[in-house]
Amino acid sequence: VQCSEDAVAAYKAGLAGCVLSNHGGRQLDTCRSGIEVLPEVMDALKAVGAKKEDFTVFVDGGIRRGADIFKAVALGAAGIGVGRPVLYSLASYGERGIVRMVRMLQDELQMVMRLSGTPSVPNITEHHVITRNLADHIVPLPSDHLTLGTYMPLMPAARM
Repeated sequence: VQCSEDAVAAYKAGLAGCVLSNHGGRQLDTCRSGIEVLPEVMDALKAVGAKKEDFTVFVDGGIRRGADIFKAVALGAAGIGVGRPVLYSLASYGERGIVRMVRMLQDELQMVMRLSGTPSVPNITEHHVITRNLADHIVPLPSDHLTLGTYMPLMPAARM
């Protein structure tokens, strides 16, 4: 599902839930990721009376760290799909890589939960994340203050 209207249609059709995904960006590379669609989907489902217990929403794609899992849960996801990290771990280290990857995600999620003051998953709420810039795809490059502030810029001899 890629929009709130489809999620509401799935709920009204009697489905148990949906998966928000842009299919790894391979087929829908210009579409929003599942995490970007999640807040509007949850708002639309709430508006038609759906409860988390009645309709389960999963986010697939873009999960690389425990903080990503935390954000998805905070915004209303019941679970997440992990694709590329599994493939990379399996291809590089086999079964041990998968086990290590899962442990890393668990450790990172636990650390984010501790730092956020959420002792358990049910304590994670939408108040723990900032969503106003969720759809920003263009991230400005940081300025190199060392170079800009330390060295004199080169100037043509005619301007000296």
